[in-house]
Amino acid sequence: MIEIVSADKYRDVFERSWGRCLKSGLNKSIIPNINPVQLEENLLANAFKNIVCKLDGTIALTDSVLIITDRNGIVLDIKSFDKSAEVNYLMKTGMTLDELDAGTNAISMVLNTGKISIVKRGEHYIECFKGLSCIAAPIYDRDTNLLGVVDITTCNDINDVHKILLLFLKNTIESDYYELSAKEILNGLDAIDIEILKLLAYGYTDSQISKRIHVSISNVKYHKNKLRKIFNAKSIRDCIYKATKIGVI
Repeated sequence: MIEIVSADKYRDVFERSWGRCLKSGLNKSIIPNINPVQLEENLLANAFKNIVCKLDGTIALTDSVLIITDRNGIVLDIKSFDKSAEVNYLMKTGMTLDELDAGTNAISMVLNTGKISIVKRGEHYIECFKGLSCIAAPIYDRDTNLLGVVDITTCNDINDVHKILLLFLKNTIESDYYELSAKEILNGLDAIDIEILKLLAYGYTDSQISKRIHVSISNVKYHKNKLRKIFNAKSIRDCIYKATKIGVI
């Protein structure tokens, strides 16, 4: 059974969230800040788009808006069946929906708890969201690092259809993100990068690799730095781990 954070079962979590909002002096009458968002190379936004473009009919049935944010709660993209709904729901790309900027909402609850969360009408902290109900889920990579949050927002009550759709979105986005990130890594690797990575995995030193493939030690170091950048890794050990997971070595 999937654990869902809601005011019915976790009243103390909601009370602490509201308490933090009050203590910070957050104005209940505000509309959350809008930040410029770069989407060209955003794999999470691309994974979201890949699935929601196929769901127009489903979105219409749920009378809802679908939202994807990054790990900081900044809205990367929005999808609704009726474009006017995005205006009615006050959601905008670039809007910051973390607790500090937008008070208690499903996205901020997910960021705080790491769990699927529901915030019903009247439970939001800021006034502009009071008439909305939302349910949100964390999006994780294969190493359980938080990538962002997917959210379904509606003017109606959250029902089982919303919950099923949310789980489908979460699982599909996580899977698609993995495939897109693996593809991006593979596209960035040259044959010599892979060869050096394999030798490093076998325990070869920089000097041994230099002699083995007939390049300078400085060239080996250059490719090691390139590997760390491509794999977004702090160490070569992390590169080897990630490369093994996607079948590079």
